[in-house]
Amino acid sequence: MSSSVTRRTRNARGSGAQLRSEIVQAARGLLIETGAESAVTLRAVARRVGIAAPSIYTHFDSPEQIVQAVVTETFSLLEARIDDARRAAATPRDRLIAGCRAYLAFGAEHSALYGLLFARDRRPDPPPTHPPGIADIDGSRPFQLLMHGTQDCIDDGSSSADSALETAVQIWVALHGLVQLRANEPDFPWPDADRTEVELIIRLGRLTS
Repeated sequence: MSSSVTRRTRNARGSGAQLRSEIVQAARGLLIETGAESAVTLRAVARRVGIAAPSIYTHFDSPEQIVQAVVTETFSLLEARIDDARRAAATPRDRLIAGCRAYLAFGAEHSALYGLLFARDRRPDPPPTHPPGIADIDGSRPFQLLMHGTQDCIDDGSSSADSALETAVQIWVALHGLVQLRANEPDFPWPDADRTEVELIIRLGRLTS
């Protein structure tokens, strides 16, 4: 009788991190293919990796923890994408525009995972003993890059905005909405992406020419 599980060779001593990575990547694939967290079960992940389901407990206690690992990894990839785009630009104004457009591009290329990022309760558990700030929110680094970029534009005079936080929130809301609407309404006659994105960032960021 054949089995649907592809048996794998035993990891070498000290390569537990490799198995953890394979578990996360298997869950990532399931989420991309199905768009549903419910598809990430211990059995489904184990089948993809080629291990027995109990082996997963060495690294994760539940499917929810595996999904959270995918979320954390995806936020890190988004942050890196924004950071790379910013580093390639010369001025604060150009860095802000480049970072925002990198955010939009990432959301378009990873629409299933992007939706997952903001579909989960990301409040700290246990809750902080002090009033929570932006840094206490899981996955807040992409927004912090946006806020710092806005502040840089205010500081060098390329933005007439009064508050980096308020302006960054307005830009973020617009970016998030654009990613979601484009994903949910692919048949809508969207105007030219380059012009739309740049004008949106310039207007909301109150950027000068």
